[in-house]
Amino acid sequence: MNFRPEVLVIGGGVIGAAVADALARAGTEVVLIDKGRPGYGCSYGNAGWVAPCFATPLPRPGLLLKAARWMTDPTSPLRIPFRADPALLSWLVRFLWNARQTRFVSGTRALVELSEYSLEAFRELAREHPGGLDMKDQGLLQLGLTSKGVEQTATDLRLMEDFGVQGTVLDEQAVRELEPAITGRVHGGVHFVDEGHLEPLEAVRALLARAERAGARVIPDTEAIRLRYRGTKVCGVETTRGWLEPDEVVLAAGTWSRELARQVGVGVPVFGGKGYSMTLERSASELNTPIMVVERKVAITPHGSRIRFAGTLELVRDDRSISLRRVAAIRRTGTELLGVPDSYEVGEIWRGLRPCTPDGLPLIGRSSEVKNLILATGHQMLGLQTAPATGRLVADLVQDRSPTFNPAPFSPARFE
Repeated sequence: MNFRPEVLVIGGGVIGAAVADALARAGTEVVLIDKGRPGYGCSYGNAGWVAPCFATPLPRPGLLLKAARWMTDPTSPLRIPFRADPALLSWLVRFLWNARQTRFVSGTRALVELSEYSLEAFRELAREHPGGLDMKDQGLLQLGLTSKGVEQTATDLRLMEDFGVQGTVLDEQAVRELEPAITGRVHGGVHFVDEGHLEPLEAVRALLARAERAGARVIPDTEAIRLRYRGTKVCGVETTRGWLEPDEVVLAAGTWSRELARQVGVGVPVFGGKGYSMTLERSASELNTPIMVVERKVAITPHGSRIRFAGTLELVRDDRSISLRRVAAIRRTGTELLGVPDSYEVGEIWRGLRPCTPDGLPLIGRSSEVKNLILATGHQMLGLQTAPATGRLVADLVQDRSPTFNPAPFSPARFE
């Protein structure tokens, strides 16, 4: 293998797939490589939401106090291991600095814009592949198990209404009328009406198939080993299957992007936010509407004849081990809320590392240090729901077009 493409995309998750799709349809010669099978990394086992109502940065006001209480609970929604790691400590300081109301609101505004564009883009893709993406527009139910949880849903609704995201406040009776599958205790919540969900792996496959029809070349099982640079440009990429000399390189490799960027002297402040999901092959519930349980931070999503429970976040470097205690905590939510029996067969347990930046916004843009290196990583739990917009913004940069979105909030320069 020895290519000289205009653009090389490293990473075959949903971000890389969306970038390749947008570039190819804009007429750019693009090659995408993935060290495994495209779509089977962090994109594979997530909840599958494309939900502008949850387009918020990770650092939010009040999170520090919650995190402090959660530290003693090994099954808590958030776990930040304290250890003598200078990079982690630096990341945490920046994270806390960004947990301010003004930063949270401005970050939400930027993420909502990406998410709303992406929702419409996925709807268009679903029309091109009828039934193939398993895309549904059932809205999303943000559920409070306690009065405090219901207060949180109301606060979130007020914030989102400022950006045009609509929702309806529900009391306990209205929640049960909307979703009869709920059998456990609830206090109420908010039904966000204009949200979608789909099967993430099928979304990646559909994006890559459309990219290939537009001329992109997708090469699986090909790992980028080394980036070489001369002066202020990447001059070549050594892979496990040969040498590539692209004009431009897009790093869309999630947490792996940090190590590759370091080879050319570019700092990428991304840590892995390890999350888990479990999927029941045959749904033990007649659930129709995706649910976020506020107090547990557990997402529950119907996918055809299956149901997926996803949640928790552990801040790690590259730890891909599985904590069965955390998986059991997610399952408990299904048992208590939907009456799913403990004995019900689990078809799959999955974990993945979501790439998290200190301010909760992705890195999308050119490196100021290496002129032909474009970063497209750091999307935390919002990779799927911001992927088409990320692809569009990268294509705007490569094509030197006026950007569709304000690129400033996502500029890598903010961490340089």
